[in-house]
Amino acid sequence: MQVMNKMLEKPVKTTQYRPLPKMQRRRKRPNGASSFLRSFIITLIVLSSLAAFAYRTDVKNAFSGLIATLTGSNKGRVEFNLPFSPRRQNILFMGVDVASNADDPFKGNRSDSMLLISIAPYGKDVNVISIPRDSKVYIADRNKPDKINHAFAYGGPDLAVKTVEETFGVRIDHYIALSNEGLIKFIDTIGGLPIYIEKDMHYHDNTAGLHIDLTQGQHTLNGEQTEGYLRFRKDALGDIGRIRRQQWFFNALTARLKEPSVLVKIPEVLKVMPKYIKTDLSVYELSQYAAMIKAIDISSIQVATLPGTPSTKGIISYWILDPDKTQEIINKLVYRDKSAPLNEALSVGILYTPSKEAVARDLKMHLEQNGAIVKMQNRSKLTHDHIAVHNLDVSSDIIESLKKTIPEMHEKQTVYDPVGFNKAAKDFTVILAGS
Repeated sequence: MQVMNKMLEKPVKTTQYRPLPKMQRRRKRPNGASSFLRSFIITLIVLSSLAAFAYRTDVKNAFSGLIATLTGSNKGRVEFNLPFSPRRQNILFMGVDVASNADDPFKGNRSDSMLLISIAPYGKDVNVISIPRDSKVYIADRNKPDKINHAFAYGGPDLAVKTVEETFGVRIDHYIALSNEGLIKFIDTIGGLPIYIEKDMHYHDNTAGLHIDLTQGQHTLNGEQTEGYLRFRKDALGDIGRIRRQQWFFNALTARLKEPSVLVKIPEVLKVMPKYIKTDLSVYELSQYAAMIKAIDISSIQVATLPGTPSTKGIISYWILDPDKTQEIINKLVYRDKSAPLNEALSVGILYTPSKEAVARDLKMHLEQNGAIVKMQNRSKLTHDHIAVHNLDVSSDIIESLKKTIPEMHEKQTVYDPVGFNKAAKDFTVILAGS
């Protein structure tokens, strides 16, 4: 396993505000490009939209025929049952904030969001790590620390990929970049996004052209409203709260893209989206992902945000990554290190809203039947249902086993939360928000 191996050349008195030291690079990132058709289709795959395609033969055949036609292939239909890679695949997904160069969204603009998507050999499972955009790191080929999202502005996807590789010591196999304008067009084209808004969100920035007016509750958002939901930062958690919303967006979009009414709109989507996407994936790799997606249970996808603390000094806000906990997250979700067996009973918390008290009591009974020590806490407001893992020594196999045997834990996504934003016990907490 790689370890952090390069510290700042000049010592500083307050180590809390150091940028994350670089880890050992594994390989140089090759350059590459692909057609815009492949770009958008594979982005849909990464967002789990092709799960629906894989289950329906008629749609799958039409889709493969469309690829062959639009790419000029004379070899017939694209085959969707190819074996997936026997080694781990890491994809860097970036949402690009079109602020300074609207004509070319992928030149001179920052990446507003960064997701490291790690796919196990043969597509056995998928894990997603959110990299806070304000993370203080060394940008590749530059001599001073900066926010990691500036890497895209300085050198596009290649520099962003190289920076992630050098900082975290992981190999990035492919990248996908989507502009925020593309997100708006995409959501509008599929007819909006049903999602639960966990709190009132109001914010206006005339300079940036950003206007957010959302109220708590279940809503179907249009493109601009969805962008506002994803970019809202004016709460106690700041950028970390925004990252959490990106994860709930991912789940809501996955559910939306499985609906038959959305499937029929895919040809229209393909017409409007090409200029908003950039990637280096090939048609062959596309077919592999399409064949893999159908076997993945979306609730089994494990997600994490790289842990750290916000800086409180100076005029520039940074997210100061915790090197040890960051390494643990990467070891667990990218390299899939197995945890040693625990020597004591699981300490489990249950956070629940008043309407979920009966469900919480049933969950407590089932957990105790499995030998756990359980604490319950009532909260007037919670965000979304999920399982928050605080102790990274808890094996993912234990969590998955409990999810299979305890009805109240079925289909709840696992979120690694070593910082403890939703913590009611030492090992993990089940959040019952009713959404």
